[in-house]
Amino acid sequence: MKNKTVKRILTAGMAAALTLTVLVGCGGKGTSGDAGKGGNDGEGAVGDEFAGKNADFTWWIVKTDDNGEYYETYEQSPVVQYVNQQYWNNKDGGIGTAETGRQLNFSFLVPISGSEQENFNTMIGTGEYPEIIDMAYSTESPHTLYENGILMDITEYVEKYMPNYMAFLDVNPELKPLVQAVNEEGEARYYALYSFADGAQDPWEGTCYRRDLVVKYAEPTEYVWDWESDYVKENGHPAVTPLEKAMEEDNLEGWKKNDVTEFAASEGEDPANDYTDNVIFPSGTADPITISDWEWMFEAFDKAFVARGWADDVGAYGFSVPYTGTTGLGDITSSFGGGTGGTYLKDGVVYFDGASDNFKAYIECMQTWYKNGWLDSNFHTRAGDMFYQIDTAGVNQGKVGMWCGLSSTLGAAIRPSCQDGSDQKDAYVMGAALPINDVYGSEEQMYKEPDSLYQNSRKGGALGITNKAKDKDLATLFTFLDWTYTEEGAKALRIGLNAEQYASVELDPDMYKTYDIETAYTESVDDEGKTVISTTFSSSDTISIAIMGQRMGVGLVMTGNNGEYTIDKGLPMVNAKAKAQWSKFINTGNITDYMDLLNPEEAEAYNKSSLVLQEYSSQNLPNLIRGTLDWEEYIKEFETMDTKTIVELFQRYVDLANAAKK
Repeated sequence: MKNKTVKRILTAGMAAALTLTVLVGCGGKGTSGDAGKGGNDGEGAVGDEFAGKNADFTWWIVKTDDNGEYYETYEQSPVVQYVNQQYWNNKDGGIGTAETGRQLNFSFLVPISGSEQENFNTMIGTGEYPEIIDMAYSTESPHTLYENGILMDITEYVEKYMPNYMAFLDVNPELKPLVQAVNEEGEARYYALYSFADGAQDPWEGTCYRRDLVVKYAEPTEYVWDWESDYVKENGHPAVTPLEKAMEEDNLEGWKKNDVTEFAASEGEDPANDYTDNVIFPSGTADPITISDWEWMFEAFDKAFVARGWADDVGAYGFSVPYTGTTGLGDITSSFGGGTGGTYLKDGVVYFDGASDNFKAYIECMQTWYKNGWLDSNFHTRAGDMFYQIDTAGVNQGKVGMWCGLSSTLGAAIRPSCQDGSDQKDAYVMGAALPINDVYGSEEQMYKEPDSLYQNSRKGGALGITNKAKDKDLATLFTFLDWTYTEEGAKALRIGLNAEQYASVELDPDMYKTYDIETAYTESVDDEGKTVISTTFSSSDTISIAIMGQRMGVGLVMTGNNGEYTIDKGLPMVNAKAKAQWSKFINTGNITDYMDLLNPEEAEAYNKSSLVLQEYSSQNLPNLIRGTLDWEEYIKEFETMDTKTIVELFQRYVDLANAAKK
């Protein structure tokens, strides 16, 4: 916890264990008075169509917080109590007053942990489902559940009562076809609502590197990029890079003399928060930006390994790739002009990218790294490793300079397991963004931001409104649901109640009072004029989830990664910096989000064609990188494979996105 000390008080009265498919958390104490009787029936607040209709709604959710410690039923959650006490103005939208709005009364059904799938299937199979259901455990699409008479077609309510939801889709048209379905008349329909991240979601993995080895063994370059020069301001890079080439051509436009001649570091009493150094990369910043920055680090890693007596140890190296030679989702592959080495989306057009000049430039880079000993010479043998945990033994021993790993390896975490004595004292790991190519291929492959990478989808889970809700007050329900796509609603559901919201309601039980919480977050403005949201609790505190309303699974997910504001979640400095580096680029190139849209016939055709491609590339890409297979020989085989089917399958859904943009 940050800013306050939580008063741990044991919660009395745990919910009794019920039979396997019986739900816990049903009903519970309501806080909305006459909500079920209609609240305000005046025409100014509720339209004639819904005036007087029942506003009680039951919601099937899954357990994602330890409510047994902090409250007994989800109705007792601070956010749920707050929502149930508001008056929802379906005429003007958002929260109104007793004169202009109407209250809802939400109760929740919660399956016993471990029985979610069975409970969901039983609920749907017997028809004993509530008005609102979390679709996380549905084996059928919302479209299918609508056709089976379970879900409502909510299109008219979304279009009439959810302007914020529609506005978000208008601003992010690439997401529209992912949340719509097309009926037999060719009309776009909504059969479910989806949560959305407002930017790249916080990554849980990314490129990690040994910053301490850079400090000790890297030589500061004579010149670095001059970010204040007119040329770099206009073009984003000097006239010629890397530095060696610029000096050979005697063209240093966009470069400046490096004032730093020696690197030094200090880690203070708390390395995770106090670490500082004066490292400046050839690209003129404190973080690596380019491929040439990475290669400059690899040279430093080589010196470090020699100093440790590992010059002939093949287990000591600079960087490792997956055993197949690429992830298939892109990542560093897309640093060379964009692409994945497979199916790739660019500017509304789907391509097969495996034989492109961009992918060829990536292979040239990997071949160079392999020849120079910078690439793990045994990468092709590590079939048992995950793409983000390659050679964990080597990483933990301190023998790998750069890798794709978890945040758990950041800072001083690997010191105890390092083999070298000096590494046990001062090994320090930081996070890096994917690099921008400034070395390999032609101008077409250089200075382009990576666009295809492993990244959590911005489209979240689905929420279904069942046919049990068709005769209830849908205007008020959808007014509330739309509020969750506003900044105010997103903060409440994804962080918790602020001081003003807490003061406006009577909570019973009052978790804020019990645990001495004044607010879930505070806001300030940084030097750049951007809002900084500082959460009272860090994400590692279980109470941080309990004060949220995220189990309702709807609305915007606030990431702090869209450039408009930041969220201070109390992370250690080294973790916060890594998160910022790992979320620097947005995935737009791989087609993973579109895979869920394929119907069974399309999915079968895709699997048939893609399996042949995947088997061929995974077997032959390692040989290409190791230099035992020629590029022309490698790509010639693709002429005999069916790449057209895959492209056409996905192009259909991408075209829907393009139509939505218009």
